[in-house]
Amino acid sequence: MSRKVLCIYGNSLYFGHERSNVQVFKTLKDLNFDLLILTNKFGIAPEAETIMENNCISTKKIPYPSWDDMRKPHTILKSIKYLYKVFIHNIHFTKELHRYKPDFIYIASDFMFFNLIPSFLFTNVKIVYRLGDAPVTGWLPFKIAWKKYISKKVYKFVCISKYIEKKLVEAGRELQSNNAVIYNYPPIRFNTKDTHVSYTKGDFVTFSYIGQINHGKGVHILIEAAIEACKIFDNVKFLIAGSLQYDKSYSDALIEKVKSADLSNRIVFLGTINNTDNFFSQTDVLITPSIKQEPLGNVLVEAKSFSTPSIIFASGGMPELVRHKVDGYICESNVEGLSSAIHFYLSYPEEIVRQSKNAKSSIFDLKIAFEDFESKWGNVFQ
Repeated sequence: MSRKVLCIYGNSLYFGHERSNVQVFKTLKDLNFDLLILTNKFGIAPEAETIMENNCISTKKIPYPSWDDMRKPHTILKSIKYLYKVFIHNIHFTKELHRYKPDFIYIASDFMFFNLIPSFLFTNVKIVYRLGDAPVTGWLPFKIAWKKYISKKVYKFVCISKYIEKKLVEAGRELQSNNAVIYNYPPIRFNTKDTHVSYTKGDFVTFSYIGQINHGKGVHILIEAAIEACKIFDNVKFLIAGSLQYDKSYSDALIEKVKSADLSNRIVFLGTINNTDNFFSQTDVLITPSIKQEPLGNVLVEAKSFSTPSIIFASGGMPELVRHKVDGYICESNVEGLSSAIHFYLSYPEEIVRQSKNAKSSIFDLKIAFEDFESKWGNVFQ
């Protein structure tokens, strides 16, 4: 009989965290697990919905509280509304728990775990927690909850990097053989045609970025370094892919800076793209300049699958995936450091060829090929 897994998935957005969880669902489905995904009655991302439908993954819509209910300013009325939503959420969850009778509960969010504590107090079903971000312990009640309850209640934590595993231990979980570290496999993307994008490769060395365009991702540092590089080297180009609406004022400021430098033809903002095959075919080196502590970085594994070396900062779990001057470059998290990395590849273009081969082979060295990913996730629910 197939193992039954009841999965909590209430996310309405669709960024790296959500993509990775949907990839896990598909993998478990392919391994013939019996899955039921409790999705958000108020809507989930169309991409996630499509993948679940295409792979015949069973779903059930239930109401979820919203993170917006927890945002400041806090008022008595707002708090009452939030607690009411939590109450309703637990009623629906408990109903599905008793009806479905799973062997495991899968969850991947602090917020969703906190919301379901009333139900978790009264169940002995084993909880598997995929930890894709460091535990939220900045607020005292959350810190206590992690140390005294969550770290002890969860049957098995699956951390997406050794960095996250370290943060889990700091939050109160003892190192146990029951924990696992499973690096993300590149999530499913819909490679539809990007009608608004026109690539012109030419004889340029092309450095690219793909992801959210906001301050925490360090895109402003990339733009500063890109402008400097374009002034020194004639054969360099930069592609910036990501929504320009996510943080519009930030994006507009970067676009204006590039225009002022008269470099709009060499530092190109692509906006949101869907076809990563085309994007990586135009990319010589990927740049991921996050200044916040990234738990891992899905795009680094994706770049490796396209034989593309990556420039990164020593941020969070990312250095676990990149070997300095072997299949990428790890630099200081400032303009000077990033400029040095860019100049290195422009001065020694043969390094791009060598490191591209190493980037591809490192998938097997790091055991992050799909076969490894699938096998490890299959072993989690034993």
